[in-house]
Amino acid sequence: MTLESTEHSLLVIEERVRSDIIVGVPHHAPAGVPFLPCPEHSDSDENTGFIGRYLAERLDCCSVIACNATVDPNKHLHSDYTMQIAFWSPSVLIEIHGHGKVRSPYDVEISCGSAEFTPYSEALAAGVNRRLAEDTDFADVSVNGRFRDIYFRATKTLTITDARWLAYHIELSSRLRKPAAGLTGRPTQFAYRFCDHLAAALSEKHKRV
Repeated sequence: MTLESTEHSLLVIEERVRSDIIVGVPHHAPAGVPFLPCPEHSDSDENTGFIGRYLAERLDCCSVIACNATVDPNKHLHSDYTMQIAFWSPSVLIEIHGHGKVRSPYDVEISCGSAEFTPYSEALAAGVNRRLAEDTDFADVSVNGRFRDIYFRATKTLTITDARWLAYHIELSSRLRKPAAGLTGRPTQFAYRFCDHLAAALSEKHKRV
């Protein structure tokens, strides 16, 4: 029920077996709640908390989800969200965001925060695309990890540019998060199946030691 709440400033911390990989969701609000009570970042990433939790379950890794945040959690080193990530001291952070395909033509954009790290984001995108190509239901889903091609580069996002870990900033279009335009409710099975492909690609790249 927590991820469906509209109560301000909830931080959902869930521990699992792996803490070397962390899933973070800084801008969650339930579908039908397009805005956050946060002047710094007023647009919510609807339903990203459900996607992030499911991905973390598939990876069996810890996760932290900021719900209806009143401050921009991933832009402040001393936010509860960022400090929880630092407490776990991961080697890899996967941060889940959402967009409406207004600024980007791609369903999924993956950035590691700079052109220097584009080999990592491109490799992950390639792994996801390889799996999607084998699933005809995802024939029209586009995934791009090339820094120069994408709009959501996350160059000023502190949790993504932090040198303590490798971070993936993953932007998902509405159809990979929400039931349908203007509707409330949890993500579709289509969205969760995409997460299965994403989890498989991440597991291949970042095997459990």
